[in-house]
Amino acid sequence: MTRNWLAPDLTMSAPDYRALLDAALSFKRRYPRCTEDALRGRTIYFLFYNASLRTRSSFQTGLSRMGGHAIVLDPHHGIYTPALPEAEIPYSTERIADVARVLSSYGDAIAIRMYGAPAGWVYGAAHRHLEAFSQWSRVPIINMECDRFHPCQALADVMTMREQLGGLAGRRLCISWAYSGSWHKPVAVPQSLLLAAVKAGMDVTLAHPASFGLDPQVMQAATQFAEQTGASIRVTHDLRDGVADAHAVYAKSWCSLAHLPVRHGDEVDETAMRETFERHRDWRVDADVMRLAAPGAGYLHCLPADRGQEVTDDVIDGPSSWVFQQAGNRLHAQNAVMAHLLNPGCLA
Repeated sequence: MTRNWLAPDLTMSAPDYRALLDAALSFKRRYPRCTEDALRGRTIYFLFYNASLRTRSSFQTGLSRMGGHAIVLDPHHGIYTPALPEAEIPYSTERIADVARVLSSYGDAIAIRMYGAPAGWVYGAAHRHLEAFSQWSRVPIINMECDRFHPCQALADVMTMREQLGGLAGRRLCISWAYSGSWHKPVAVPQSLLLAAVKAGMDVTLAHPASFGLDPQVMQAATQFAEQTGASIRVTHDLRDGVADAHAVYAKSWCSLAHLPVRHGDEVDETAMRETFERHRDWRVDADVMRLAAPGAGYLHCLPADRGQEVTDDVIDGPSSWVFQQAGNRLHAQNAVMAHLLNPGCLA
């Protein structure tokens, strides 16, 4: 049994990940009639450092319908803010080591969402918070999105593509950067999706302007997984080239890692970040771009989408959109994750 769900896209083997994907799809087919007692009496603590619609509502709904109990703790107002030693403020924060040991003595898991401003936009700092919780907790830690990974979203994404495309081996996925009027977007979604897709055997084209490359460690890991599964990875700096002949197009915005601070207390180079974004306003998925994809191709987005910037309404609301099926699968993917961690026998 996997003790934690911090970065399974990076750490889980390709066969194990595909087995979990199969189990999640099976679990969805049995929901809710045959899963209503799967987590009876289990309690999970949820800490949201960032805003959330789908993650918060799908986790709480799923846990409740499986007989469990969700307790949401506000790390900004309702409790002392859990912090690493270097960020402690007397009578305002509480060391993560203490919070993790206390909560894990009460409940069965701790789920955390943290990225961006709460970690000072230092790349990797939010993930280090989750690792600190994992170090001190006696119960599983669930990553509900950090600055490096969004494993719950990625599992829902590959579930959706499996339902739409059948077997994923050899299918072509374009993961593309898209313009937004806000740069405040982590790289977690494209990084987790890239890793999950190659584990499923997909041929991935990663399309982005040169300034928006992903974490080199993630790229290296994805290449290694692709070698194991027979998948391929191609990088292009041309949106239309990336979309051409793709069976699925996943286009969203993310920040430029080059303009993020590297130390606690430093600031984002916002001027450079905005200028980098504004140079690429034409990176938008509209009907003309989607026509370059393979016949029957689908458009995906994790939501919330910046309509008119990342994607036009006729695409996200049109017949090629898989977005709302994808959003619905967040519930089922996360139900499978919670069951995988707390009652793996019920996934069989």
